[in-house]
Amino acid sequence: MALIIEELNRAQRVQTRYRMEGDRFTIGRGYDNDAIIEDVHADAHHVEIIRAEDGGYLLRDMNSVNGTQLVRNQHDHDVEAGEVRERRIVSGDEIQLGRTHYRLVDSEAPMDEAVPLHSLENLFSRLASPAKAVTLLVLAGLFTLLIAYLGTAEEFRWTGAINIFFGSIIGLLVYAGAWSLIGRVVHHESMFFTQLAIAALGALIFAGWEWFSTLLDYNFAMGNLVEIINVAILAMLLPAMLWSAIYLATNITPKWRLAAAVILPWGFLGLTLMEQIGNMAEFDGVPEISTEIKHKNMLLRSPVPLDEFVAKTPALFDIPIEQEEKSTDESETEAEPEAKAANGDDSTQNHTAGSREEAAA
Repeated sequence: MALIIEELNRAQRVQTRYRMEGDRFTIGRGYDNDAIIEDVHADAHHVEIIRAEDGGYLLRDMNSVNGTQLVRNQHDHDVEAGEVRERRIVSGDEIQLGRTHYRLVDSEAPMDEAVPLHSLENLFSRLASPAKAVTLLVLAGLFTLLIAYLGTAEEFRWTGAINIFFGSIIGLLVYAGAWSLIGRVVHHESMFFTQLAIAALGALIFAGWEWFSTLLDYNFAMGNLVEIINVAILAMLLPAMLWSAIYLATNITPKWRLAAAVILPWGFLGLTLMEQIGNMAEFDGVPEISTEIKHKNMLLRSPVPLDEFVAKTPALFDIPIEQEEKSTDESETEAEPEAKAANGDDSTQNHTAGSREEAAA
């Protein structure tokens, strides 16, 4: 049996491991120690570990300036933290020398089972190449620019093209950089090019679908239905991208990783989907005709002749209006003005006739 001394960083990850085989092991800033600390708050000879006669180990502070602190025990949460002058080491003890943390573990302590690699590890390894990541990034920017160019009838200025191209590229770089920073803090491995390649691949896939959706709308005038399908595509694409980013950058368990990857994007997309479905129920006086500018060779269905289309327009715009039967009271009320008008006309005629008779006399 031996004692394993693990130097930990602030994220509780192991930086260095030492194996104590002899009867004495020293830790400090001095060059004659078995473990040399680069910590100005630690003494030249800070602590020593001695093997006891029964095979156990004793930790002794060597009158250091800042002392030796017992922080916790990895296995026994009832262990109370405090300053240590001499202590019999229990496997899992974590101590602090200056600002440096160590964990003391029995070499025969049970280990957790190995975590199996995910089936996507091979894909992530292939995407880690800087050349592939940059290529996907440039393709995503160019494809986004091409879709913007094909989707407008206005004059396409070079300033607008630069804004679209570099805007999409900068957005992907910021996304990949943010996840790389998280991975650097948590895993001490940024995997920037892998994050960038995944983000660019996702943007490229959605840009390709966006072009295909305009082709569908051009042929079938799908209207709001295209927007709903776009939301559905994003509901599959965004969780996949977010799951990959979380997998590469954090230590979250598979269940929480899946929950975060699904709930976060679905929450935002659900609001958009509800709005699109609500708009479908509203009456629109403009018929659903595609305004996409595309070559006639992209028309997948037979065009409708103009005469036939015009003949069908009444069915698109004429809305039958149901007239309610009027009650007797309402009919009488409406008849009164008509009767008065009729009487008034008779009186006028009589008055006119009398005037003519007087004139003749």
